[in-house]
Amino acid sequence: MLKFLLFSFLLCTTLMGKEHVVLLENENSFFFYKEKNQYKGLYPKIFEDINKKKKINLNLKELDTNLILDMEKGKDILIMDLIENEERREKYYFIPTFFYLKANMYFLNNNFIDITNFYKKRVGVIKGTYLDREFLEKYDFLHSEIIDIETREKGLQMLKDGEVDGFVADNQYGFKDNLSKIELSRIPIMVTTLAVPKSEKKLYKNLKRYFEEISPETLKNMISDSRREYYKDKFGDKYTNLKDKSISVVFPTEKTNYPLYYIEDGEEKGLAIEYLKDVGEILGIQVRKIFYSKEEDWKSNDITIASTIESSIRDNENYTNPYYTLTPVIFNRKEDGFINNLVEARKKRFAVVENSYYMDYLRKFLKEENFIYAKDMDETIEKVKRKEADYSIGDYKTLINKLYNTGYDKEIKIAGILDKKYDVSMVVNSEQKELYEALKDISASFLNENMSKNIYLEKNSYETDKSKKILIFSMGILLISFILLYKGRKNLVEKRKYEDLMLSLVSSLEAVNQFNDLETGNHIKRLNLYSELLANKLGCSKKFYEEIGRVASLHDVGKIGIDRSILKKPGKLTEEEFKVIKEHPEIGYEIIKKSGVSIMAENIARYHHEKWDGSGYPCGLKGLEIPLEARIVSVVDVYDALRQKRVYKDGFTHEKAIEIIKNESGKSFDPNIVKIFLENEFKFERLFNSNI
Repeated sequence: MLKFLLFSFLLCTTLMGKEHVVLLENENSFFFYKEKNQYKGLYPKIFEDINKKKKINLNLKELDTNLILDMEKGKDILIMDLIENEERREKYYFIPTFFYLKANMYFLNNNFIDITNFYKKRVGVIKGTYLDREFLEKYDFLHSEIIDIETREKGLQMLKDGEVDGFVADNQYGFKDNLSKIELSRIPIMVTTLAVPKSEKKLYKNLKRYFEEISPETLKNMISDSRREYYKDKFGDKYTNLKDKSISVVFPTEKTNYPLYYIEDGEEKGLAIEYLKDVGEILGIQVRKIFYSKEEDWKSNDITIASTIESSIRDNENYTNPYYTLTPVIFNRKEDGFINNLVEARKKRFAVVENSYYMDYLRKFLKEENFIYAKDMDETIEKVKRKEADYSIGDYKTLINKLYNTGYDKEIKIAGILDKKYDVSMVVNSEQKELYEALKDISASFLNENMSKNIYLEKNSYETDKSKKILIFSMGILLISFILLYKGRKNLVEKRKYEDLMLSLVSSLEAVNQFNDLETGNHIKRLNLYSELLANKLGCSKKFYEEIGRVASLHDVGKIGIDRSILKKPGKLTEEEFKVIKEHPEIGYEIIKKSGVSIMAENIARYHHEKWDGSGYPCGLKGLEIPLEARIVSVVDVYDALRQKRVYKDGFTHEKAIEIIKNESGKSFDPNIVKIFLENEFKFERLFNSNI
C-alpha cells in the first residue's frame, strides 16, 4: 500500500512538473487581494484554471523585497502586469492578457477643462511605474510640481485633502468616488501582460495558448465570481440594511437595446443585465425591472439603468462609474444622400426619441420644428422608412444590431457620424444613500470599456454564425464612411473642420470592426501631414500635395479583412501569417475602388508596400513603375511605424528611424524621395512630436 501511495505521489509530481512562481502586486482590488492569509480575486482564479487545464504548477506570490532580489539574481520568476519595454524583452516573453490601459489625469476641480489647466500645478504620480517616466517625458511642457504617491488610493486621498491638484493613473479599474478625468493621449495605450522568462520557452507557448483560447463565457464567469467574492469580503456587514430589499430599476421603453440589454432564447442578457445580477448577489437585494412608460417612473425609481454622465452632472444626480460609451450615428434611407454636419440638415426632419441623450446636442444646431418624436428607436426607424422623417440618430452598436438582425439594412444606411460620444452610467435615487455608496464602489469593477477580449457583446437570438456576412456588412459601413470622408473633403471649407470629421469617422470605425489599431487616429493624422509636406518639398503641384494630404491615411484600410489575432500578434509572424498580411493591399484597393474616392487613394492602398528594387508586394513593381503617391507614402509610413510605440514594442528615436530609412534608399525607397525627406527630417520630427 505504501509503495502504491509513493508511486501515485511521484506520478502527480511528474505531471505537474516543477513549481513556477508568478509574482503579483497586491492592489487590494478584485483582480488580486488577500483575505485571511488566502490569495483571492480574478488572477488567482485564472492561474488555478491554468494549473488544472494545462497541468502546470504555477504558485502565486505577492510582490515583496525578497522576490525582487531573486529576480535580480536571475531566478526564473513570472510576473503579472509587467509593462513591456525593449530592455525587458531581452529577458522575458510577453503574453497579452485581457485589458487595455489608458493613462488619465484624475481631478476634482470642475473648472478644469483640458490638460493645460495643470500648468505648474501639483500632480501626483506613482513613483517607479511606467506612467512616472511617460508623464515626465510627454508632459514636461506643463512644468508640473511632481509629488510622489504610493498607490492610487493614496493619490485619491491626497486629492481630497488638497495636497495635489490631480494625479496620474491608468484605468485598469475605477474609483469609488466620482472624479473628473482627462485622457493623457500622449502616453501610449498599454495592454496587460504576463511576463515569462526566456529560459521557459515551452511554458511560454503553453501559457500563450491558454490566454488566446480562453472562451469569453469562461472569462466572463471568472470576472463575475471574482467581483461578487471581493465585494462580499470587502463589505462584510456594512450593507446588511439593504438585504432582501426590493429595488426598482427603470429601463427605457425598448426591451431590446443591444448591447445594454436584450433577450436571447427567452433569457435576459447584456451589459446592464450582467452588472445588475452581480449587484443583486453582492448586496442580497431583489431587483424589480420597470420599463419606462410615463414620466413618474423616472422619478420614483431607485436606480435608472442608463443615463449619460453629462446629463447626470447637469441634473446633479448620483451617478456611478461608466460602463458603456455611446457612439451616435445619423441614419437615413439607402437611396438618399449623406450628411457631413448638422448645419446641412437645418431644413430636414429628424425622428428622435424624446428626452434621449443626444437631444441637447441636436438643439445646438436644429430647431424644434425639425423634430418628429417617437417612443423608441424602432419607431424612429419606421418613420424614416415611411418617409415621415429624413434622418434619425442612434448608438452605433444598437443600430447595427437592429439593421443586421431585422433586415432593415436593405432599406436603411448610416449617413453620418456625430463628433461626440457619451459615457453611460447608472443613476441612484438621492434618497437611497446606502445603495448609492455601495453601487458607486461596485461600479469601479465595471470594466467593459477596458477589455481587450470581447466577453459581453455576444450574439443575440436573431444572429447566425455567418462571420463573412458580418465582415462584408462592416465593409459596407466602412465604404459609407469613406464616401462621407471624401464629401467632407470637397465640401468643408475649413481644413480644421475636415480634420475633425476625418478623425471622428476613424474613431467611430472602431465600432465597425475588431481589427482596428488603437492608435489609428493619431497615426492617420500624422500620415496625412507627412505626405502633404513631402509631396510639397518634392515640387508636386498644389492639387497633388493637397489630395495626398487627404487620402494618404487610407493606405491600410484593407487590414479590416485581416484576422485581428495576426494584426495584434506581438511576436514574429509565421510564413503563413505573413502571406495573410500581404493580402491587405488588394483588399484595400477593392474597397476604395468601389467607394469612388479617387485614383490616388486606390494607388496608395494597393502599392504602398511595393519596393524600389522590385522585392515588394502585391505586384512586384519596381522603380518608376510604382505610382509617385505610393512611393511617398511608403517612406513616411515606415518612418511613423518606426517612431510609434506599440503595445508590443517601444518606438525608435528619430535618429534611429532616419538611419534605417537612409539604409533602405535605393532598396525599399525611391532615392530621390529619401534625399528630400532627409533634407527636411527635422520638420517630420516636429510633426511627430506635436501630434502624439
